[in-house]
Amino acid sequence: MALAPLSWGEEYVYYCVEEHKVALEPTDSGDAYEVTRYKAEKFTFKYEADANRLAFKGRLANSDLDCEACYPEIDEFGAKDDGNLFLLRNGRFIHTLGSYSVAVMNTGTCTKF
Repeated sequence: MALAPLSWGEEYVYYCVEEHKVALEPTDSGDAYEVTRYKAEKFTFKYEADANRLAFKGRLANSDLDCEACYPEIDEFGAKDDGNLFLLRNGRFIHTLGSYSVAVMNTGTCTKF
């Protein structure tokens, strides 16, 4: 699957590769939780300056996250919504997703196109 931003001609576009992805999920009985490891995946995102947000393509969020502290000139980003938090600094990212029944954390690297 090609993830290059075919329609994005923006200068702040990043290609990311997960190294680890784990989730804390309820067991089938629902009375305990277990850690599940998932296959690492790839995604892209771009910084949309006019809206001050990050737009994702791929399995990470496949949506937009509002910037809390986005500094594209030094490739540092912090963005979130009600359940997601995404941070990128020095080429490494961490993403967390929390809900009432599951918590997911993934980490990896991002390279600017």
